[in-house]
Amino acid sequence: MRLLSAMPASWQQRYRRWLDRRIPPATSVQLHQGNLFIFLSHHGLYFLLLVALVWVGATNFQNNLAFALAFFLLAVLLVVILQTFANASGLRLRVVDASPVFAGEVAMVRVEAESSADRQMLELGWPGQDSVQFNVQAAQATVLALPHVTTQRGWLQPGRMRLQTFYPLGIVRCWSWLDLAVQVLVYPRPLEADYRQCSSGAGDDEGGVVIAGGDEYFALKPYIEGEPRSRIAWKQFAAGRGLFVREYAEQRGGEVLLDFSVLADADPETRLSKLCYCALQLHEQGRAYGLSLPGQPLIAPAVGEPQLRAVLTALALYRG
Repeated sequence: MRLLSAMPASWQQRYRRWLDRRIPPATSVQLHQGNLFIFLSHHGLYFLLLVALVWVGATNFQNNLAFALAFFLLAVLLVVILQTFANASGLRLRVVDASPVFAGEVAMVRVEAESSADRQMLELGWPGQDSVQFNVQAAQATVLALPHVTTQRGWLQPGRMRLQTFYPLGIVRCWSWLDLAVQVLVYPRPLEADYRQCSSGAGDDEGGVVIAGGDEYFALKPYIEGEPRSRIAWKQFAAGRGLFVREYAEQRGGEVLLDFSVLADADPETRLSKLCYCALQLHEQGRAYGLSLPGQPLIAPAVGEPQLRAVLTALALYRG
């Protein structure tokens, strides 16, 4: 890809179109001679230069042993070419899943590698990203987690990834540029904000409910066998009023409608980041919340994981 980036733009487009015809995007692909490329590595070029020098020396000095050595090294090169190609050929790759992340985080794409024969010292990854080295055992699926750094919300489509191998000697490189049609949903980067400044209509604490198990003192209730001693109201017991325990709870407010239009920030991305933070905050508190985005269907207030995913997805894919 470094060589490709140095080419004129028209050459790059032609090369990419040729790749699309040769190796079309697919969520599952099996490697074979039609989608694999093979050539000498940098070490292989030095190896070939060594063979040429031995050949020249044998010619100049008419040395049969030197000729034999040159032929032997060429035979080794031919065998390595076949071994390197066989190490990649037959490998099957399939996208398993890619969990959504927030902008700025590292997305992990899970890819399954499987083959009917052992495969050694393979490497897979996107250009400019950390690659993963792996081996594959015969008839045993290997799941890889490929990292890709995210920078902005929306659908991340990393494009073609490079699979390569230098096995067994490192003098021959076999590679392929694969497009597994990977898509990762990237949510906006959360930016701290107060949900009361991001909501319209509802958003106060009227109509709230009391949720047991909080941190604030709520009431006394009769002691039941097994209650923690630390919660016993000893003052009431000493006053002869009976054995009671303190009950704690928290007050949770009513429904909140997060509204893009009420925010004063000029940058739409800042607004979306604040709404993202508020949605996470309200979800953690267990409150019912919805979302209003200009030109988009209203997401009615609700609670739970499906509601959080729906709101974050709407924020990630919003186009103002």
